[in-house]
Amino acid sequence: MAPFPFQIRQLPTALQDFASEMENIVENVLNQSGCSNTACDKPAEATFAPPLDIVEDETGFSLYLDLPGVVSEGLKVELLDDKLHVCASRVATQLNEGAVVHRGERVLGKFARSIRLPKQIDAEGISAELKHGVLHLRVPKVPKATSRQIQIHTGS
Repeated sequence: MAPFPFQIRQLPTALQDFASEMENIVENVLNQSGCSNTACDKPAEATFAPPLDIVEDETGFSLYLDLPGVVSEGLKVELLDDKLHVCASRVATQLNEGAVVHRGERVLGKFARSIRLPKQIDAEGISAELKHGVLHLRVPKVPKATSRQIQIHTGS
């Protein structure tokens, strides 16, 4: 998908939220039509997108995805271009013979989530931890360039 023709991070908060939501809607439509080129296998088969929180501090971004019932062996996290792709599946609990489900509210099946990252990140420093059903992705920023005085030597 082509990026928006403007920098989302430069907009006021309300417009930033709107632009992000519009990007997610377009991305979901493309995923459902099978037109996406994400790193995850068959994203058009994704049945849901897990909730996501993004927190920024001076050194980077922390992304938190709620993934109860997902095991790390079936979880795939991949960086492709400027997008971080997360996908896996959540399967139903094995029922005893003769058991009857009276209510089934948990979303099951494959999921996929793509997060566009800013350009100023350290791609090699990205880390992931799955603990208590929450996937924590740490995306460090590239350290800002610092200014220093350069001494000039005279050739004598």
